[in-house]
Amino acid sequence: MRVEFLLEEVSMANILRELLPKILPDGYELDVNCFLRPHRGKSDLQKSVPRKMKVFSNFYEPARIVIIQDQDSQNCLQLKKLLESLCEQSGFCPFLIRIVCRELESWYLGSRSDSDDH
Repeated sequence: MRVEFLLEEVSMANILRELLPKILPDGYELDVNCFLRPHRGKSDLQKSVPRKMKVFSNFYEPARIVIIQDQDSQNCLQLKKLLESLCEQSGFCPFLIRIVCRELESWYLGSRSDSDDH
């Protein structure tokens, strides 16, 4: 089974490239059947979603899609509804939408502690 991560930006891909190999279930491997697709910001991501859903729906076995976008100052529920409507415009693939509270980088950098070993 193929999983496609549609990401708002390259920094998300960089973080997931480190994190996913530690948590992916057996049988999943980055760049084999699990792909990171960064975009150039949220408008680029949102424009590409219907197109990508159509393409991924035409695979022999439709891909599973995970969309990750920063919340920034938007309403989470409205943002999720917008992304859901974009997913449903063309084709059909199972999808999962995750809104990162504020920004992924601040979560990742803010939750790391290099001083835990003393």
